[in-house]
Amino acid sequence: MMTKHPFSRVADYYDTLMKGIDYSEWVNYTIELFKHFDHKPKRVLDLACGTGSATIELVRRGFEVTAIDLSSEMLEILRKKKKTHKIEIMKADMQNFKLSHPVDAVTCYFDSINYLTEERALKRCFRCVYEALAEKGIFVFDMNTIYGLAKVWGTNTLVREIDNIYSVWRAVYDASKYISTLYLTLFVGDGKFYKRVEEVHQERAYPMEKIEELLREAGFPTVEIFAHMTTNSFLDISSRVMIVAEKKI
Repeated sequence: MMTKHPFSRVADYYDTLMKGIDYSEWVNYTIELFKHFDHKPKRVLDLACGTGSATIELVRRGFEVTAIDLSSEMLEILRKKKKTHKIEIMKADMQNFKLSHPVDAVTCYFDSINYLTEERALKRCFRCVYEALAEKGIFVFDMNTIYGLAKVWGTNTLVREIDNIYSVWRAVYDASKYISTLYLTLFVGDGKFYKRVEEVHQERAYPMEKIEELLREAGFPTVEIFAHMTTNSFLDISSRVMIVAEKKI
């Protein structure tokens, strides 16, 4: 059965599971993209922020940041982590949100957009982002590609051990729908015993032509897609891409 709200049961363990992700490097790359497109944002919305690791990195670099996520549990972790950092935190769905003030840039990290498994959900998300941006704004987000879900994730099982957590990641790929279903099982050590935690996640990959089409329909006149962590054009074997969409009025 699909977890109604992914990242609810695993929230307390998420940062441990993601220890290998260099969020500082990702944010540095984002800033380079801002410069590449001649944007100097001050206010940033971090969409689907999760526990806010990237959010905090953005704040450390001087941005005024609003953070949105649907998971109350993940946002509670962010509230504990942010300490003295000033962050506006909102619980909202990334396909149905509205800000009280415009932002200069929107970021969305770690394939969060792939969780939108229907085109109409993507359309709503992209339009919400467009409406949230100031007259000259920029939207920067990454996605897993069809190649990434089909070949890198594939239909495989991965077992990992990090600190006191054993995790089993069982991915099943449906090539007819470009959807990967991830069955995540954690065994969390607590003295002599282990607590079992389970969630089911789904991601859908899209042809990049479709992503560009939907962004343009949402109002973005400029869309560029790069191989992740580069400013080079993506390849058929790129497992992850970074997408930049500009709003210009």
